Order: sequence, then structure tokens, then C-alpha cells
Amino acid sequence: MEPDFDFADKTILVTGSGRNIGRAIILEFAARGANVVINSRSNREEAEGVAREAEALGAKSLVVMGEAANLATVEEMKQRAEDAFGRVDIYVSNAARRLSRSFFDTTNEDWHTYLNQQLTASWYLAKAFVPGMIEAGWGRIVHVNGNDGHHGGWSRIPHSVAKGGLRTLTKSLASGLGEYGITVNDLYPGYAATVRLEETHPGGWAASAERASHTPLGRQPTVEELAWGCLFLCAPRSGAITGSGLYIDGGAGMIG
Repeated sequence: MEPDFDFADKTILVTGSGRNIGRAIILEFAARGANVVINSRSNREEAEGVAREAEALGAKSLVVMGEAANLATVEEMKQRAEDAFGRVDIYVSNAARRLSRSFFDTTNEDWHTYLNQQLTASWYLAKAFVPGMIEAGWGRIVHVNGNDGHHGGWSRIPHSVAKGGLRTLTKSLASGLGEYGITVNDLYPGYAATVRLEETHPGGWAASAERASHTPLGRQPTVEELAWGCLFLCAPRSGAITGSGLYIDGGAGMIG
């Protein structure tokens, strides 16, 4: 295995990793020798299926159920990961749902729910795992972000604000953690080829594919391509990349 992508002595935790981008990241790192911590909000069957796939690749795996916006879930992930593997070297804040509702129909409860599941959850993860990374003198943090954070969205205001805040959190953490050998970056997936629920993405996968057809690449990025980007950001030789954002979106960011 090429040494730049050998993670045999590392442990990665990915929130929202029962399907889609999170699952692909888990399997990419499992194939590179990492221990993997899989998290799913509610679908244990999916999460355990990913664990079996990871173990088939030779990895050791752990499943922790619960929502990352719940501090108790993050504390459980930390305790169980440390008990199993010693520490978490890499975490990817990926779990997110997108509300599709206009400003007039968005409630105060919606506002708090959708900010918490992305922005507050990412804060909880940092508070839980950064101290161990500092002690080890090495760490990688990746936030799965989105163009909504730059452009906004009338039908998804809490989601868009959370993504914009996530970008600021990335830069803020990066500005202070570099001296400890820890990098913090964003991954921008654009109109990725993922399973999309009608309630959160009107038109579902077909609508996403249609939008992607108008990008310079003319197609959706695959989850495997996104996972490779995450792998690159976490590689030892990527240690000078921090506070940045990697766009694997077929050029969607140029035309949004």
C-alpha cells in the first residue's frame, strides 16, 4: 500500500455513515487499514451493514447509534471509540438533513433543529475529540459542507445558515489547531449521486441529476469520488492544507 494512504494505525469516525457519502468514506478508509467508527441516527440495520462491509475489507469497526446533535451521543462515541481503539485520529462531520420549506413555513423549532444537527453537532465533535488529537500531535477534521452556505436558499434557510456557520467554524478551528499538527477542512459535494428523500430534496435523485447535467462536468460526482477527496485531505502529506475547502462538485460551485 502506498505510504501516503496507509491509515493502519489510525481511527476514523464519520457521523451519518449508514449510507451515501458517509458510508463511502468509511469503506475508503477501511480499505486503507483504518479502524472505523460508524454512526447512524436511527437505522441500525444500515449501520451494521456498513460495519460488515468494512470488516470484510480487513478493518475493525464499531457502531454507535444516535444523533450527533445530541451531546450524549457524542460522549458515547468518544468513550466507546477510546475503549476500543485508544483514540480518534480523524473525524468527519457529515450527518445532515435538509429542510425544504419556505421562510414563512419554517418554524422556530425547525430553525434550532437544523442548525443543531450540523453546526452544534460539529462543535460537540470538536470539543470531544480535539484534546486527544492535541495529545497525539496529529489529527484531521473534515466538515462536509455545501454551496448553500455561500449562496443561501429561500426554501432551506436553517440548512443554509448552518452550512455558512460551518465554514466559519472550519476556519476558526484551523486558525488555532495548526500548531498541534491538526488540519481542519471542508468538503463540498455539490449535486452528488446519493439517495435523496422527497421530503428533504423535492424531485429527489432525478432533480439532483438534472441540475448536475448543467455543470461543466455534466454529471453527478459519485460518493466514491467524494470519499477519495476526503482521503486526500487526511493524508500525511496534506498536512499543509488547512482552513480550506475541496470542491468535488463537477463545477457546480462555479455556476451557482
